[in-house]
Amino acid sequence: MSTTRETVPAARESLEPTPVTDPERRAATMELVEATRALMLAVATTDLPVDDVVAATKEIAGVADRLGAEARTRVLRTPFEVPARLREAGEPWRTYGVNPFGIPLEIHFDGDTARATLIGDALLEGPPDHLHGGFSAHLMDCLLGSLVQGTGEESVTGSLDLRYLSRTPLDVPLDLHAEITGRSGRKIHATGWIEHEGVRCVEATGLFITIAGASA
Repeated sequence: MSTTRETVPAARESLEPTPVTDPERRAATMELVEATRALMLAVATTDLPVDDVVAATKEIAGVADRLGAEARTRVLRTPFEVPARLREAGEPWRTYGVNPFGIPLEIHFDGDTARATLIGDALLEGPPDHLHGGFSAHLMDCLLGSLVQGTGEESVTGSLDLRYLSRTPLDVPLDLHAEITGRSGRKIHATGWIEHEGVRCVEATGLFITIAGASA
């Protein structure tokens, strides 16, 4: 079974990060995001009595109102060049530190390859006790795209083809891998996979298109 996602290259302006805020605000936002992820899991799995759920709902709604009283139109974004700087320094790149909707990964670069480890929880469930296939696609797009970004190439996903080889279990370590397999003009080819205990569960092939005029 395979799926293919085609992406129309977005306008260049959409790739620019939200203006950098002060480090203190960014750090506070990252802590808020971590707390929000914990809240999301608790909401999805709580088995408290109904009255307690109703009370908690009111409390959460109050927090949402408080946070939304002064809001940006978009989430914070890390400047494009950061993954390349971290790759050059031999340091890992941590994704989705300021956006609770994304699945966070700590990506380690090694030349034209990258790897990460993930333990999926109940929020990522598709088939009972297994990772949702759509989240597998999200993870592969993020890992392959981060690898390309880490080379300094400003690009967009042209296509992403996935093969689901077996169910991907939750609550256990999953190993994610990616590698750049070729370059041709503006095209960058990459492959990736998700495995558990050495057995591949998902394989991905991606095509990335560099943006005309972007510096490598």
